[in-house]
This record gives sequence, C-alpha cells and structure tokens, in this order.
Amino acid sequence: MPVLVTGATGLLGSHVVDLLVERGEAVRALVRPGEDVQRLLCSNVEICRGDLGDASSLKAAVSSVDRVLHCAARTGPWGPAADYQVANVTGLRSLLDHARAAGVQRFVHVSSVTVHGNDVRGTADETAPFRVEPNPYSRSKVQGERIVRQMIEKEELPVTVVRPGLIYGPRDRSSFGRFATMIRRRTMVVIGTGHNHLPLVYVRDVAEGLLRASEVADAVGQTYLLVNDEPVTQHDYLAAIASELGVPPPAMHVPYHLALGLGTVAELLGHLQRREHPPALTRYGLQVLGGENRFLVDRARRELGFSPRIDLAEGVRRSVAWYRAACDGVEGA
Repeated sequence: MPVLVTGATGLLGSHVVDLLVERGEAVRALVRPGEDVQRLLCSNVEICRGDLGDASSLKAAVSSVDRVLHCAARTGPWGPAADYQVANVTGLRSLLDHARAAGVQRFVHVSSVTVHGNDVRGTADETAPFRVEPNPYSRSKVQGERIVRQMIEKEELPVTVVRPGLIYGPRDRSSFGRFATMIRRRTMVVIGTGHNHLPLVYVRDVAEGLLRASEVADAVGQTYLLVNDEPVTQHDYLAAIASELGVPPPAMHVPYHLALGLGTVAELLGHLQRREHPPALTRYGLQVLGGENRFLVDRARRELGFSPRIDLAEGVRRSVAWYRAACDGVEGA
C-alpha cells in the first residue's frame, strides 16, 4: 500500500518523498492544483491533486494507504488568518477524520517547536508549555496540536506528533536561500550579540526522524522534538554560510530588543497598509534568529532511535552547493 505524503512539493515533504522512493516504497503525493509536479513524476510518485480545504480530495488521497505523513501547512507569520485556519486547523481535522474512516494504520502530524514560543529563553523539551505568539501561524499550530491531542485521546487515533526545529537544507528558499543571498550581498545583520543558540536541524535528518515516528509501534500517541542538539549559535550559522560562500561574515549588529521594537512597528504599518507580503522585519523572524532556543531530543533518541547525522559544517556545505546551482537555474538535489 502506498504512503501518503502531504506537502510533497515543499521543503520537508520533498525530502520525505525522496527517502521513501530510495527505500522502494510506493508514494502518493497530495499536491495543490497548479503546483509543479515534474520532479515527483520523475520519481514515479502517484499524484493526487487537492488541498486541505477540499474534503473530497482528502477522501481520495487517504483511500487505500496505510500511512499518512502530514507535512503540509501554511507557514510564515504573515497572511489572512482564515488561510491558516483552513490549512492548519480545519483541514487537519478533516484529514484526520478521513484517515480514520479509511482505516489508516499510522498518521504522523508535523508540528513545530514554535508551539513552545519563538524564544524559549533557554532550554526546553516536549513537556514545555504551549505559548501562543501574536501571529496566525503560531495560533494555528497550537490549535492544530490541541485538536490532534483530543482526537488521540477520544478517538484513539494512531497519531504521532513531531516538532521539528529550524529546518534548513537544499530547496530551502524561504530561510536558507534568503540568508545566503543577504550574506553574499553583505546586507545580513546579526540580531543581538549573535551568541544565542538556534534550534537548527538538517532537512534530511528531519525526514528520517519522521519516518521513524511512523514505524515505531510505541510512538503512537507520543510527541517528539526533532532538532540537532549540536550547540550552534546564530554567529556560528551565519559565519559558516559566509565561509562556504567565500565572503566575510556579517559584522553589523542590531540590539535584540531594539530589533523587536522595529519589527513591531513594521508589522503595525504593514497591517495598516494591508500589505499582502510581510515587511522586512517581523517579530517572528527576529525571535527565531535572535532568541535563545535550545531543545532537548532525548526522547526521540531513546524511543525513535533518532540520531541527527548531518552537522553544521556538512549541512551548510550541501546547502550552499544547492544554492549555487539553484542560482544558475539548476534544481538542487
């Protein structure tokens, strides 16, 4: 029976598909109408067109599959709240309902460490409380997790939740690609001192952790953080990208709390102007980059056998290689 991957053209979903194909498994991909599927077709992936707001397409997608790996989500901190609600809350509930009706054996829901807040101000694990930030992404992801927990407890659904950290790697245009471009152009600014820790994790490691979560019997009903616990500071990350690109590391700093204040003003102006795209500064992005966010993955190591294999140096090397190829119009691997 095939494995259904939602968000199969996205950063994480595409790497999950790659891993499944390499293992010789049949894959079905839920892909929104209009999205480019050439890469999936080249891998002999079955395409199911639809989206999380279309119940009939979800019913067709889960038919005759034994596992659902739910990577799709509306991400980022900016956009109509209704879009986040459909993608991350009501669509999630609908997908779970259809999966249950279809007799799906395992369901992995990809959440995010952001449910603990964008700046945990230290170290946290899966037991840390939820903290809703003032953006629709944070609100919808927390709400989505609460729905999953209710359905696990009341419906006894075979669901596992994974919370990846700050994912980077090949095909990451929204974060790594943007940072690399600013560093190359020497417009990147360090938020705060740069000594804060980032919850980085290489995309392939997350994909492998997700598959383990779908296979380990005792993972049903559990929640796991998926982060590389190698201590990496903001300075380490930006300097590694700069070194691989052959340019000096960013040297300009903006105090963390000043940056947050500027981000607040930029967001207010953006809302007043009804801007479709986010401003250059958002509190979400500033907290993710400049906050102190270290997460423990002891539970995932112990129960899933999760063991991140790609360290910062290798991850950045691979990511910059993809970035250089992508800038030349060549799709990275």
